[in-house]
Amino acid sequence: MTADYSEVFQRFGIEPQESIYPYSPVFRGEIDGRQVAVKRTHYAEFMGPWVRELHDNGIAVVTPLAGPHKIGDFHWVAYPWIDGRVYDGSIDDVAAAGAFLGRLHAQRGESLPAFPWPDHDEESVQDDIDGLTKALSTYRPDLREQVLDRLAPLLRAFMSTTLPAIRDAGLPAVDATVDYKAVNLVYTDHGPVLIDPDNGEHIPRLLDLALATLLFHNDLAGEPAALFDERQWAAFRDAYLEHVELTETERALWPTALTYMLLEWGVWSVCNDDWADPRHAAFFADLITVDTARFPL
Repeated sequence: MTADYSEVFQRFGIEPQESIYPYSPVFRGEIDGRQVAVKRTHYAEFMGPWVRELHDNGIAVVTPLAGPHKIGDFHWVAYPWIDGRVYDGSIDDVAAAGAFLGRLHAQRGESLPAFPWPDHDEESVQDDIDGLTKALSTYRPDLREQVLDRLAPLLRAFMSTTLPAIRDAGLPAVDATVDYKAVNLVYTDHGPVLIDPDNGEHIPRLLDLALATLLFHNDLAGEPAALFDERQWAAFRDAYLEHVELTETERALWPTALTYMLLEWGVWSVCNDDWADPRHAAFFADLITVDTARFPL
């Protein structure tokens, strides 16, 4: 059944339309003579103050023009429409994205809700393994045995090994988007602008960096249909590290952080996203078989 967004259109005074984004509802319109993007937002009481503080500190991020308004089960907000271009995978674009994330992580703030640590039981772990088995059996049976032999033991050991190693290490935490990827940036003459900050939480910055490293190219409509290559990673990493000095503990736990996000967010994406799209299928195959040593700090 198609969702009914009539109240959203009425509340923001925009024309009924189809979403301009395939993965969540985003609508274009005009409010007080300004072009806007209307979308759902999480943590409505925290998000507006956070992005306004970022903006005041020189971070190029959208700030609300209207809302948030509670409509149905969700809060909705209108952000200014940013004219620019999409990420092109060039070294310049990659470096600009790395520098942006570094500047974001260099901010001193603790206004967003705390990152929730998972609590998996045997059933939820088996659900992940079954999801991997189904996706790979359907779309990449040639990879099924290789991936399951590697990831199933890691998934079963996550709660006793990977999680406590990160959770209990006292890692520096920051307010971050927890969804930092290319499709959430618009490139302007002045550099990238973050157009989707709405999943933000207060998270160990090492985990947010690991998530960006693995999923930065997820959901793109075109190339690259893969994770960062060696040159791209070097550009992203070096630009990030111009703004953030990682601790010795963070550097030591970097491989564990990558494993954490591969098991938590990478596996979720592979189990739940659209393998039928050839571009996505190529990206997922790279993600699920990646050797995380490919991303040295």
